[in-house]
Amino acid sequence: MAAFSFSNTISLLKGEGTRAKAMRASVWVILTVVFSNGVRLLSNMILTRLLFPEAFGLMALVQIFITGLQTFSDVGIRISIIQNKRGDDPDFLNTAWTLQIIRGVLLWVAACVLAWPASVIYGQPQLMLLLPVTALSLVLAGMMPTRVATANRHLNLGRLTMVGLTVQLVTVVSTALLAWWWHSVWALAVSALIAAAVNNTLSRHLLPGEPNRLRLERDSVREIIGFGKFVFLSTISTFLITTSDRAILGAYFDVDKIGIYTVGLLIGTLPNLVVSTLSNKVLLPLYRMKPTTENAGNRRKLFRARRIIAMIAVLVSAILAFIGPWLIGLLYDPRYALAGPMVTLFTLSYTAANAVVNSEDVLLANGDSRRYFIHQASVAALQICFTFLGIHYFGLLGAILAPGLAKLVTYPIRAAMTARYGALDLRADMLFMLVGGTLTGFACFLHWPELRQLLP
Repeated sequence: MAAFSFSNTISLLKGEGTRAKAMRASVWVILTVVFSNGVRLLSNMILTRLLFPEAFGLMALVQIFITGLQTFSDVGIRISIIQNKRGDDPDFLNTAWTLQIIRGVLLWVAACVLAWPASVIYGQPQLMLLLPVTALSLVLAGMMPTRVATANRHLNLGRLTMVGLTVQLVTVVSTALLAWWWHSVWALAVSALIAAAVNNTLSRHLLPGEPNRLRLERDSVREIIGFGKFVFLSTISTFLITTSDRAILGAYFDVDKIGIYTVGLLIGTLPNLVVSTLSNKVLLPLYRMKPTTENAGNRRKLFRARRIIAMIAVLVSAILAFIGPWLIGLLYDPRYALAGPMVTLFTLSYTAANAVVNSEDVLLANGDSRRYFIHQASVAALQICFTFLGIHYFGLLGAILAPGLAKLVTYPIRAAMTARYGALDLRADMLFMLVGGTLTGFACFLHWPELRQLLP
């Protein structure tokens, strides 16, 4: 029986149907997340011994600006290729690539303009040069071939995964060598450029597809910009959701504390990273291929996939919640001890996000970027308010809990919007929130003496 099940699974993975492609894509995504985060963790452990926490804090501030620039200019080019019916048309793809290049150059110019104000706001003169140099990676990213998005559109993630893993290995080795040589934050900045250059080169030579050419077809521009205007607003909201905590913390705490916070965030939100990656790389294309509004069979299969993802995320979060302080003590030196209770608290905060498995992505798959923006903007606005209030009354503890509270309060908005497309799985959402909240909440109770260090 076991042999029969195993051979059945192998044949499913080898098939050419949507289910087989989805299963293969999921395997590749999980492999990517596990391997890349294992390498990332190893790199983090090495770098924390070669660099001071201040270096990570400085780079965290640089990344806020880099991510902000990317976000404040994102018109959803990659999502347009995945979602649009013309996503395989050479004219559409070349227009998308040309728009990417223009955007990348403009972003670098904007980074140069922002360098001086950033150095003044945060009192860090090094940002004057760090920001423009690191932002050169945006120019390289703009030249990334559209065959990357095409592979994602068709769930052909094998070579794409191998490219990503190779890039990460090269980046880790180069960063470690530069950190050993310089013992400076510049090791992190230069490694970002190396990563962008290697990724661009490998994607261009190893992924299948026709070379891109400069092209601006009027109809394609209209379609991309028309769909992307709300994606642009949504990505601004997403940026605020994912980085507002560190931007706000930078005004209240020293950069070394932000560096420790970044380590806790890295470990504590790993399960949510898996959820987000699977949703973005697998579920989003599936929502297009197998619309939930089409029939009950599609809904049942997609709900089953989402429940499996949520169950794994909730269980892994629970394990991390209990072992967080011990794990940080094992992996890092005593300077980073405060990241231990942060890991435990992050798992509680991200319970709701793990449970719902980015179900709002169904809106993008159906071209409803307006409602997607409304949802993201609601989460962002509440999260920023909760972060300010949380820091004021509860210090770091309040800042870490703010994202979870924002997700819970805005759940009715998400539920109403996803229900329009037959994608609301209310019973599973409630069950996983309850189970995840109970397990991680109990871990917080057990680790309360450590968690009290996060209070002001």
